[in-house]
Amino acid sequence: MNAAAVYDAMRDRESSTAGDLMTATGLSRPTVHITCDWLIAQGLAVEMPSDTAQDAQPGRPARRYRTDPRAGFVLSLDIRESRVIAAVADLTGRVCGELAREVATDPSLRSQVTVHGPAVAHDVVALAGIGPGSVWQVCVSVPAPVRSHAYAPDTAARHRAGARGVIAELDHVLPWPVVAENDANLAMIGEHWQGAARGLENAVLLDVCENGFGAGLIVNGRLVHGSNGVAGEMTALNLLAGMGPAGGVARKAARLGAEAVGRARATASAASGAADDRRLVRLADGDPDRVTTEMVFAACDAGDPVARRIVDRLGSIVARPVAMLATFLDPELVVICGLSAEVAERLMPAIEERTLELYDRRFAAPAPRLTLAALGGRAIVLGGVRRALNEVEGRLFGASHSERWSSAGTRSANWR
Repeated sequence: MNAAAVYDAMRDRESSTAGDLMTATGLSRPTVHITCDWLIAQGLAVEMPSDTAQDAQPGRPARRYRTDPRAGFVLSLDIRESRVIAAVADLTGRVCGELAREVATDPSLRSQVTVHGPAVAHDVVALAGIGPGSVWQVCVSVPAPVRSHAYAPDTAARHRAGARGVIAELDHVLPWPVVAENDANLAMIGEHWQGAARGLENAVLLDVCENGFGAGLIVNGRLVHGSNGVAGEMTALNLLAGMGPAGGVARKAARLGAEAVGRARATASAASGAADDRRLVRLADGDPDRVTTEMVFAACDAGDPVARRIVDRLGSIVARPVAMLATFLDPELVVICGLSAEVAERLMPAIEERTLELYDRRFAAPAPRLTLAALGGRAIVLGGVRRALNEVEGRLFGASHSERWSSAGTRSANWR
């Protein structure tokens, strides 16, 4: 506990004297010096050369300490069906290498785990200019439930049954310790550490993903896993009529648009009405198979009432799980992620309006504050950095390190 307290206090400063650390931790001077010597022996800190000009007190200059962030590194690996993203960070969480690579789509994730994931992991380590032996921990995102302490294949969702074994293979393929975490949970960790939910004690992240909904939950400052790692899984929404954007919001928009164009063609009404009232039909040349998500939102922007109703319906679909999570957990903030920038810009007003409408009609409590994810597509990989650091700090200090992590900034390299 002393080592964790001194280490946390030390890494918030360029350098620290024993007096600085005593003030920050409440520990005695002998304890601070003994603890600093232990941190130095572990390679986590260094004693700096004395600077008599910096020390105003007469006599022997005060001993000065600082952390050695490059004593070790962590690796975050976000494996998706058609993309692998990786980031390497030092022990303060500062990102020193990032890499994103498009790969051939493989829904089973087997090729990503056995070929592409390890290749990207080794490449990003080389990009960061560090030796492979300096990596202390890897965190990999898993599109399935994960137990509280480690990935357990038997808890994976059924739609990912084929991926259960291949994710576990990373333990054998990579030369570093591996911990896995659910992707929505990592996005929540990232947003809580560096993003929109920074510093909040209670926040919910709703992931509007391609396969439906997922959620990451921060309650009283800590990530919630549940007894089997399924806290935040939103599959129960399928029990409610009209819920769940099968195939994701973007595909749902295109599908609803195609249905509307099909009805217009069936009633031979495509040629009638004002230009704005038939904008979607005209954009698709009256062919339902040509309707795209972009056409629906473009028609909505142009004032097409049919497209506007589609966007309102999409807003209602997302608003209902927002309201469900908010009434259960009473968060300070609900963070929406998983939408492209173009879709989010057009859909967020409808989500906010429909959420307020639900609260006005049905709930006595005030509606939660809504916001888009600040980190965008980087939330998962940055959450993986913080999760890997938790593992490292837990091993170093003999117990699971607190998830009330500091919010030190990350300095990022360019994506490649």
